[in-house]
Amino acid sequence: MSPDGQDQPSLGTFVAVVGPSGAGKDTLIRLAASHFAGDDGFHFARRFVTRTADRDAEDHAEIDEAEFARRQEARDFALCWRAHGLGYGLDVSLLTRIANGQTVIANISRRQIGDAAAVFPQVAVAHVVVAEQLLVERIVRRGREDRTAAVERARREAPLDLPRTLWRVAEIDNSGPVAEGLGRFIAFLESCTPKRQ
Repeated sequence: MSPDGQDQPSLGTFVAVVGPSGAGKDTLIRLAASHFAGDDGFHFARRFVTRTADRDAEDHAEIDEAEFARRQEARDFALCWRAHGLGYGLDVSLLTRIANGQTVIANISRRQIGDAAAVFPQVAVAHVVVAEQLLVERIVRRGREDRTAAVERARREAPLDLPRTLWRVAEIDNSGPVAEGLGRFIAFLESCTPKRQ
């Protein structure tokens, strides 16, 4: 209780969604966002990315390199990183959402988990995985790489290096029907929400 007798909001959680390209992270996030639509306890972060927006893949906020650099210099990102020649950023306003008790969900690079743990007061990780053969097929279907390159990409996924300060970690198997993976993902998100514990 605060001095004026009002309940203080519970601390929210940053849920980092990680996993290999082709594991279905964006699909799970999009479907979970639809499931929790209208529930103020959850906020699905929209990333800033220095590439053309593609709603069929990820509905991100498109910015150019100059704007990315300006935001980075102005510390308008709570978290930012570069991967595959692109810049990625999460808005600093997410810190306020978490302070107010929301569960914030975002797709980030696995290499940024340590940085996320240093920025956000409470961090959980949803590690989305699929069977290697299925992962290869999904990568090939995207049309960006041939089968040989897809196999190499699938096999170079290293184990997660997780800081000890993480609050919760779950492996979300997304190898089967999407409804099954989604059910696991939703259950984990609910477990990360203060009002539902």
